[in-house]
Amino acid sequence: MFSHYDKPSIGKLCEKSGLFQRALEHYDDLKDIKRVVVHTNVLPNDWLVSYFGQLNVQQSMACLNELLSNNIQQNLQVVIQVATKYSDLLGPLNLIKLFETYKCNEGKYYYLSSIVNLTQDPDVVFKYIEAAAKMNQTKEIERVVRDNNVYNGEKVKNFLKEFKLDDQLPLIIVCDRFNFVHDLILYLYKNQYFKFIEVYVQQVNPANTPQVVAGLLDVDCDENIIKGLLMSVLGRVPLKELVQEVEKRNRLKIVLPFLEKTLEGGSTDQEVYNTLG
Repeated sequence: MFSHYDKPSIGKLCEKSGLFQRALEHYDDLKDIKRVVVHTNVLPNDWLVSYFGQLNVQQSMACLNELLSNNIQQNLQVVIQVATKYSDLLGPLNLIKLFETYKCNEGKYYYLSSIVNLTQDPDVVFKYIEAAAKMNQTKEIERVVRDNNVYNGEKVKNFLKEFKLDDQLPLIIVCDRFNFVHDLILYLYKNQYFKFIEVYVQQVNPANTPQVVAGLLDVDCDENIIKGLLMSVLGRVPLKELVQEVEKRNRLKIVLPFLEKTLEGGSTDQEVYNTLG
C-alpha cells in the first residue's frame, strides 16, 4: 500500500532532519541531488561512491562538478574515488576536463594513475605525463615513457623539452625509443646538460655513440669533450658507424686516439686497421 508514496516529500523531510543519506535515496531530481550530495562530512564515503552507480553520466558529472566547486579540499578524495571506479562509464576525457576546469592537477594525477597502464588512448597517457611533471614525479614519468607503448613520442618529447625537468632521463628514454637522438643531443648541449649526454652514452645506449658524436660535431662542441666521451665507452661503440659519421664531417682526426686505444685493448675489428692504416 506504500509503493506509491511521495518520494520527493519524504526526501525533503529527511534532508531537513539532516538525514542526507536517506534524502538521496528518495530524490530523483538533479537539483535536489546536487544540493544534498555536498554534505560529504556526514555522508559515509563508501556509500557515496556506490551511490554514484545509480546515477547516469550527466547526473554524475554534474554532481562531481558540484563537489569540486563546493569544497575542493574536502571533496577531492571522494571525487578521485568516483572517477576511478566509474572511469569507463564517465569517460577519461570528460574526467580530465573536469579536473582541469578546477585547475586540480593533484586530482588529475591520482585519477589517471589508476588507468594509465590500461588505456589505449595516447592523449590520456600524455595528460598523465603532464600531470606527473607538475607533481615532480620524475620516476613515474621515467617508468611510463620506458614501459608504455601507446603514447605519441613526438608530443611527449616536445613537452619534456619545454618543461625542463631537473632530471633529463625521461626525455633521454623517449628520444632513444623513438630515434630522436640528434634532436636530443642538440637540446642537451644547448641547455648545458653535459652530464646527461654522458648518462645517455654510458648508461642508456652506448651503441648510439656515433649519432651522439655526430650531433656534438654539428654544434661545434669542444673536441676534448668528444674525445673524453669516446674514451668513457671504449669497447662499446660500433666502430664502422662512428668512422662514417666523422668522415662525413671531415673530422676523422678526432677519433684517432680512441681507435689507437681500441687497438691497444686487443681489438681485431677491421675498421680500426683500415682507418689507422
